[in-house]
Amino acid sequence: MIYKDFDLHVPEQVCVVGAPLYMGCEFEIENIVSHNGAETFIIIEQDGSLRNNGYEYITRPLTLEESLLSFTKLHRALQYGPDAFTERTSIHVHVNCCNLTQLEVRNIVLLYALYEEAFFAMVAPARRDNIHCVALTETFLPSVYRANCATLVAKWHKYTALNLKPLSTQGTIEFRHMHGHGDYQLFSEWVTLLSNLFAYGKDWKVTADAFEEQALEGLYLKLFGHTRLATSWKSIRHLMDNQILDVKMSTL
Repeated sequence: MIYKDFDLHVPEQVCVVGAPLYMGCEFEIENIVSHNGAETFIIIEQDGSLRNNGYEYITRPLTLEESLLSFTKLHRALQYGPDAFTERTSIHVHVNCCNLTQLEVRNIVLLYALYEEAFFAMVAPARRDNIHCVALTETFLPSVYRANCATLVAKWHKYTALNLKPLSTQGTIEFRHMHGHGDYQLFSEWVTLLSNLFAYGKDWKVTADAFEEQALEGLYLKLFGHTRLATSWKSIRHLMDNQILDVKMSTL
Protein backbone atom coordinates (compact mmCIF):
# COMPACT_ATOMS: atom_id res chain seq x y z
CA MET A 1 0.00 0.00 0.00
CA ILE A 2 1.49 3.33 -1.07
CA TYR A 3 0.79 6.45 1.00
CA LYS A 4 -1.89 7.74 -1.38
CA ASP A 5 -3.72 9.43 1.48
CA PHE A 6 -0.77 11.72 2.25
CA ASP A 7 -0.41 13.61 -1.09
CA LEU A 8 3.27 12.79 -1.38
CA HIS A 9 5.74 14.40 -3.77
CA VAL A 10 8.66 11.98 -4.10
CA PRO A 11 10.53 10.43 -7.03
CA GLU A 12 8.39 7.74 -8.67
CA GLN A 13 11.24 5.23 -8.75
CA VAL A 14 11.45 5.36 -4.95
CA CYS A 15 7.78 4.47 -4.49
CA VAL A 16 8.09 0.79 -5.34
CA VAL A 17 6.99 -1.96 -3.00
CA GLY A 18 10.02 -4.05 -2.08
CA ALA A 19 12.48 -1.34 -3.17
CA PRO A 20 15.81 -1.01 -1.32
CA LEU A 21 15.93 1.35 1.64
CA TYR A 22 16.55 4.91 0.51
CA MET A 23 17.62 7.79 2.70
CA GLY A 24 18.45 11.44 2.26
CA CYS A 25 20.98 13.13 4.54
CA GLU A 26 21.37 16.75 5.64
CA PHE A 27 24.81 17.68 6.98
CA GLU A 28 25.15 20.98 8.86
CA ILE A 29 28.71 22.29 9.09
CA GLU A 30 30.12 25.66 10.17
CA ASN A 31 33.35 27.56 9.50
CA ILE A 32 33.46 26.51 5.85
CA VAL A 33 36.56 27.78 4.04
CA SER A 34 35.84 26.21 0.65
CA HIS A 35 33.33 23.82 -0.94
CA ASN A 36 36.03 22.60 -3.35
CA GLY A 37 33.53 21.44 -5.96
CA ALA A 38 31.09 19.75 -3.55
CA GLU A 39 28.28 21.57 -5.34
CA THR A 40 28.74 19.18 -8.26
CA PHE A 41 27.40 16.20 -6.30
CA ILE A 42 25.42 17.63 -3.37
CA ILE A 43 22.93 20.46 -2.79
CA ILE A 44 24.39 23.34 -0.77
CA GLU A 45 22.13 25.74 1.12
CA GLN A 46 22.67 28.47 3.68
CA ASP A 47 20.94 27.86 7.01
CA GLY A 48 19.92 30.71 9.29
CA SER A 49 20.44 28.57 12.39
CA LEU A 50 24.16 28.22 11.63
CA ARG A 51 26.91 30.75 12.28
CA ASN A 52 30.44 31.48 11.03
CA ASN A 53 29.92 30.72 7.36
CA GLY A 54 27.86 27.63 8.03
CA TYR A 55 26.11 25.61 5.32
CA GLU A 56 23.75 22.68 5.00
CA TYR A 57 24.69 19.92 2.53
CA ILE A 58 21.75 17.87 1.27
CA THR A 59 21.94 14.58 -0.63
CA ARG A 60 19.42 13.15 -3.06
CA PRO A 61 17.73 9.86 -2.01
CA LEU A 62 20.51 7.26 -1.70
CA THR A 63 20.95 3.67 -0.62
CA LEU A 64 22.85 3.01 2.60
CA GLU A 65 26.04 2.23 0.69
CA GLU A 66 25.67 5.36 -1.45
CA SER A 67 25.07 7.44 1.68
CA LEU A 68 28.37 6.24 3.13
CA LEU A 69 30.18 7.09 -0.09
CA SER A 70 28.53 10.53 -0.12
CA PHE A 71 29.68 11.19 3.46
CA THR A 72 33.27 10.31 2.55
CA LYS A 73 33.21 12.31 -0.66
CA LEU A 74 31.79 15.39 1.06
CA HIS A 75 34.33 15.48 3.87
CA ARG A 76 37.19 14.88 1.47
CA ALA A 77 36.03 17.80 -0.67
CA LEU A 78 35.28 20.39 2.00
CA GLN A 79 37.81 22.60 3.65
CA TYR A 80 36.60 23.72 7.07
CA GLY A 81 38.11 25.19 10.21
CA PRO A 82 38.60 23.66 13.68
CA ASP A 83 35.19 24.84 14.97
CA ALA A 84 33.17 23.27 12.17
CA PHE A 85 31.02 21.12 14.46
CA THR A 86 29.43 23.19 17.21
CA GLU A 87 26.29 22.59 19.28
CA ARG A 88 24.34 24.26 16.43
CA THR A 89 25.31 21.64 13.87
CA SER A 90 23.64 18.28 13.34
CA ILE A 91 23.02 15.48 10.86
CA HIS A 92 19.43 14.73 9.89
CA VAL A 93 18.51 11.55 8.03
CA HIS A 94 15.23 11.11 6.13
CA VAL A 95 14.33 7.46 5.50
CA ASN A 96 11.88 6.59 2.72
CA CYS A 97 8.54 5.06 3.78
CA CYS A 98 6.68 5.11 0.45
CA ASN A 99 7.00 1.35 0.01
CA LEU A 100 5.56 0.62 3.48
CA THR A 101 2.03 0.13 4.75
CA GLN A 102 0.69 2.41 7.45
CA LEU A 103 0.81 -0.48 9.92
CA GLU A 104 4.49 -1.04 9.14
CA VAL A 105 5.26 2.64 9.70
CA ARG A 106 3.41 2.59 13.01
CA ASN A 107 5.32 -0.54 14.09
CA ILE A 108 8.64 1.16 13.25
CA VAL A 109 7.65 4.19 15.35
CA LEU A 110 6.72 1.97 18.32
CA LEU A 111 9.92 -0.06 18.08
CA TYR A 112 11.94 3.16 17.97
CA ALA A 113 10.01 4.51 20.97
CA LEU A 114 10.85 1.39 22.96
CA TYR A 115 14.61 1.83 22.45
CA GLU A 116 14.65 5.63 22.26
CA GLU A 117 17.23 6.05 25.01
CA ALA A 118 19.64 3.77 23.15
CA PHE A 119 19.28 5.94 20.04
CA PHE A 120 20.19 8.98 22.14
CA ALA A 121 23.13 7.10 23.65
CA MET A 122 24.61 6.96 20.15
CA VAL A 123 24.92 10.75 19.92
CA ALA A 124 26.48 13.60 21.90
CA PRO A 125 24.87 13.86 25.38
CA ALA A 126 23.80 17.46 24.76
CA ARG A 127 21.42 16.26 22.04
CA ARG A 128 19.23 14.56 24.66
CA ASP A 129 18.19 18.01 25.96
CA ASN A 130 18.22 19.85 22.64
CA ILE A 131 14.93 21.61 21.86
CA HIS A 132 15.29 20.70 18.18
CA CYS A 133 15.33 16.92 18.74
CA VAL A 134 13.04 16.31 21.71
CA ALA A 135 12.64 12.73 22.95
CA LEU A 136 9.15 11.33 22.36
CA THR A 137 8.90 10.26 25.97
CA GLU A 138 9.22 13.94 26.98
CA THR A 139 6.12 14.89 24.97
CA PHE A 140 2.39 14.11 24.88
CA LEU A 141 2.90 11.88 21.83
CA PRO A 142 2.89 8.52 23.68
CA SER A 143 -0.78 9.26 24.39
CA VAL A 144 -1.54 9.04 20.66
CA TYR A 145 0.63 6.03 19.73
CA ARG A 146 -2.59 4.02 19.37
CA ALA A 147 -3.85 6.26 16.54
CA ASN A 148 -3.53 5.54 12.82
CA CYS A 149 -0.76 7.12 10.76
CA ALA A 150 -2.81 10.01 9.41
CA THR A 151 -3.73 11.07 12.95
CA LEU A 152 -0.16 10.62 14.17
CA VAL A 153 1.19 12.85 11.41
CA ALA A 154 -1.46 15.49 12.08
CA LYS A 155 -0.63 15.61 15.80
CA TRP A 156 3.15 15.22 15.50
CA HIS A 157 5.67 17.99 16.18
CA LYS A 158 8.53 18.88 13.82
CA TYR A 159 11.20 19.16 16.50
CA THR A 160 10.93 15.68 17.92
CA ALA A 161 13.99 13.44 17.50
CA LEU A 162 11.92 11.10 15.34
CA ASN A 163 9.84 13.40 13.16
CA LEU A 164 6.79 12.06 11.29
CA LYS A 165 5.78 15.37 9.71
CA PRO A 166 7.73 14.72 6.46
CA LEU A 167 5.51 11.71 5.76
CA SER A 168 2.91 14.12 4.36
CA THR A 169 5.32 15.99 2.08
CA GLN A 170 8.31 13.78 1.32
CA GLY A 171 7.17 10.31 2.30
CA THR A 172 9.92 9.99 4.88
CA ILE A 173 10.54 9.69 8.60
CA GLU A 174 13.22 12.14 9.75
CA PHE A 175 15.77 11.25 12.43
CA ARG A 176 17.16 14.45 13.97
CA HIS A 177 19.30 13.02 16.78
CA MET A 178 22.82 13.05 15.41
CA HIS A 179 25.21 15.87 16.29
CA GLY A 180 27.40 17.38 13.60
CA HIS A 181 30.69 15.53 13.02
CA GLY A 182 33.03 14.12 10.39
CA ASP A 183 33.42 10.65 11.94
CA TYR A 184 32.83 8.05 9.20
CA GLN A 185 32.59 5.13 11.64
CA LEU A 186 29.93 6.82 13.75
CA PHE A 187 27.92 7.81 10.69
CA SER A 188 28.17 4.26 9.35
CA GLU A 189 26.91 2.84 12.65
CA TRP A 190 24.04 5.35 12.68
CA VAL A 191 22.67 4.79 9.20
CA THR A 192 23.07 1.01 9.60
CA LEU A 193 21.10 1.28 12.84
CA LEU A 194 18.31 3.09 10.98
CA SER A 195 18.38 0.38 8.33
CA ASN A 196 18.06 -2.25 11.07
CA LEU A 197 15.17 -0.37 12.65
CA PHE A 198 13.23 -0.47 9.39
CA ALA A 199 14.15 -4.08 8.64
CA TYR A 200 13.04 -5.42 12.04
CA GLY A 201 10.38 -2.81 12.80
CA LYS A 202 8.17 -3.54 9.81
CA ASP A 203 7.26 -7.00 11.08
CA TRP A 204 7.57 -6.38 14.83
CA LYS A 205 4.57 -7.72 16.70
CA VAL A 206 3.56 -5.75 19.78
CA THR A 207 2.55 -8.56 22.13
CA ALA A 208 3.04 -9.20 25.84
CA ASP A 209 5.91 -11.54 24.96
CA ALA A 210 7.75 -8.70 23.24
CA PHE A 211 8.31 -7.05 26.61
CA GLU A 212 9.93 -10.08 28.25
CA GLU A 213 13.50 -9.30 29.29
CA GLN A 214 15.02 -11.92 27.01
CA ALA A 215 13.05 -10.63 24.02
CA LEU A 216 14.02 -7.02 24.75
CA GLU A 217 17.71 -7.90 24.96
CA GLY A 218 17.60 -10.06 21.85
CA LEU A 219 16.04 -7.33 19.74
CA TYR A 220 18.44 -4.76 21.18
CA LEU A 221 21.36 -6.84 19.92
CA LYS A 222 19.78 -7.12 16.47
CA LEU A 223 19.44 -3.34 16.32
CA PHE A 224 22.62 -2.20 18.07
CA GLY A 225 24.92 -5.22 17.92
CA HIS A 226 27.08 -3.61 15.21
CA THR A 227 27.55 -0.36 17.18
CA ARG A 228 29.66 0.94 20.05
CA LEU A 229 26.67 0.12 22.27
CA ALA A 230 26.86 -3.61 21.53
CA THR A 231 27.94 -4.47 25.10
CA SER A 232 25.89 -1.76 26.86
CA TRP A 233 22.55 -3.54 27.22
CA LYS A 234 22.45 -3.50 31.04
CA SER A 235 23.11 0.24 31.30
CA ILE A 236 20.62 1.01 28.50
CA ARG A 237 17.97 -1.24 30.06
CA HIS A 238 18.03 0.84 33.25
CA LEU A 239 16.95 3.87 31.19
CA MET A 240 14.03 2.20 29.40
CA ASP A 241 11.29 1.89 32.04
CA ASN A 242 9.33 4.96 30.89
CA GLN A 243 9.53 3.94 27.24
CA ILE A 244 8.40 0.39 27.98
CA LEU A 245 5.45 1.74 29.92
CA ASP A 246 4.59 4.22 27.13
CA VAL A 247 4.49 1.50 24.47
CA LYS A 248 2.71 -1.03 26.68
CA MET A 249 -0.05 1.38 27.66
CA SER A 250 -0.64 2.43 24.07
CA THR A 251 -0.80 -1.06 22.58
CA LEU A 252 -1.80 -3.78 25.05
